Amino acid sequence: MGKFAFGQSIRRREDARLLTGDGCYADDINLPRQSYAYILRSPHAHARIRGISTGKAKAMPGVLAVFTGADLARDGIGTIPLLTPTTNRDGSIAPAPPYPCLAQDRVR
Repeated sequence: MGKFAFGQSIRRREDARLLTGDGCYADDINLPRQSYAYILRSPHAHARIRGISTGKAKAMPGVLAVFTGADLARDGIGTIPLLTPTTNRDGSIAPAPPYPCLAQDRVR
């Protein structure tokens, strides 16, 4: 085969181990005092957030915390940084819109 290109298959050494059940995945790891996170996704492709009721979730046994986008914004949690900026046609860096960790006013 020639030079590597998109769509060309590549030989991978880890496949046999992962496909036969000998791999170690994040879900296989259990540590003392371990907790889990769950992200509730919106059932709507595009919608305005009018309110989120968190009372029942917070009252569930074992729940450590419940966060909404409004909570993160109020606590000063910033946005997710853009690690690979895009360029405009003229070569200048395109402005990156803010990308919050959790939806705040709208889901998209």
